[in-house]
Amino acid sequence: MKADAQDAKRRWLWAGGGGALLTLILSTLFRAPSPAPAAPRPARPTVGWVHFGGGSGDSLLNEQTALHDPTPLFLPTARNARPPDPQRNPGVVFASYPPNLLFPVEGLALPLPHAGPDQPAEALAADPPGNRLMGIGRSDVPVPTLPARGAYIEVTAAGTGEAVFSAELPGAKPPEGTLWQPLEFVAAVDPTGLVGPLVLTVRSDVDAVDAYFERYLTRTFWIGKRLPPGFYRVRVGP
Repeated sequence: MKADAQDAKRRWLWAGGGGALLTLILSTLFRAPSPAPAAPRPARPTVGWVHFGGGSGDSLLNEQTALHDPTPLFLPTARNARPPDPQRNPGVVFASYPPNLLFPVEGLALPLPHAGPDQPAEALAADPPGNRLMGIGRSDVPVPTLPARGAYIEVTAAGTGEAVFSAELPGAKPPEGTLWQPLEFVAAVDPTGLVGPLVLTVRSDVDAVDAYFERYLTRTFWIGKRLPPGFYRVRVGP
């Protein structure tokens, strides 16, 4: 029994020593790597003014710097900006010149007065065009005066908007000296003529003109006898 206990103790010692040796070997294999040394930071470039066209510095370096300059083009640089010119006092600029308020007529070279042509077509002869045939047939065309008219009437069917008739009213004489807008009436016609008075739906902005055309269309123009039975829109304009 005593020999068996010694053998068991010897086996535990060998097992403990082997485990310790194995732990040591594994620790050497799985060692954490040491951190890499930090890379040196590049030196920051110094920012300064670059003088162009001067005698100091490398001209090639100055040109390369100008080409790669990120400054916006609208900002002033050494090439596109300069100090402003000194402003002169406008009150004393002409102080050395005495005022001259009188000028002799004999010394002035004034052009002689030129009378215009009697007819507008004669102006072409003073400055003829390049093409000599361009002025052939040109003459003053008399423009006749348009006859004055009192008003213009236009009648359409109230239901369909179909034009019934339109005509000038040369005998109409609305009040003079007033500006009036086109006006509109509604008329109801049966076989005997107008059914009641005309109904004003659009005013002319002048009461006298509205009253005049209501009387004129009813008593002078006899619009009820010119239209077949039906309902109509009667427009009167200048």
